[in-house]
Amino acid sequence: MEEKIEKTGTEKALEWLALNAKLQQKKNALRKALKEKGILKKGATNTYDKYSYFSEAQYKELFTELFSEHNLELKFTELDYTTFEGSEKQANGRMPKLKFTLFDIETGFSEDTVITGEGIDKGDKAGYKAYTGALKYFLANTFMVATGDDPEKESPDNRMNNVGERKASARQVAILKEKYTGDNLTKLLEANGINKVEDMPMKTASNIISKIMGG
Repeated sequence: MEEKIEKTGTEKALEWLALNAKLQQKKNALRKALKEKGILKKGATNTYDKYSYFSEAQYKELFTELFSEHNLELKFTELDYTTFEGSEKQANGRMPKLKFTLFDIETGFSEDTVITGEGIDKGDKAGYKAYTGALKYFLANTFMVATGDDPEKESPDNRMNNVGERKASARQVAILKEKYTGDNLTKLLEANGINKVEDMPMKTASNIISKIMGG
């Protein structure tokens, strides 16, 4: 019967570095494959606001092919899910906190990325928008997806969905006021150039809350 030899801390660290290096090489190879495709053609159109966009279906089709070619797999887990009040026209707001795990199928090694998605809708699609936005954000920023999108050219109605231009929700304000008091609150306001927590942009509030909640 063979005696099982426990690996030393140094050996474990070297093994981790080797596995991580292999995963990073695959990510870089995938980025190169994306770059060779050039600017990706937007296949969907918002007829109401009259703009084109790279749809969720296109993202999934594209990355199903690329992940298969590079022996990668992506899974996600919901860590938290909150609601907030949206705008007058789209009152329902949803904010899921998701952990995306990218696996190297050949080695089983993986890396995690936590993203908070946000979406608003007049009906029951806010959660779907938030999930879709988080997925697109992860894929676009991790692999440098080039779709030619220019946020500055979006219509006013479409920018209403950009949480960075709206103020923090009532729930976000409550969390920040609970976590920041006294001098810490003063420093927070000064650092963000605002006079009160209610003036905090929603995207900024989301990032701060994600960090203090361990994201």
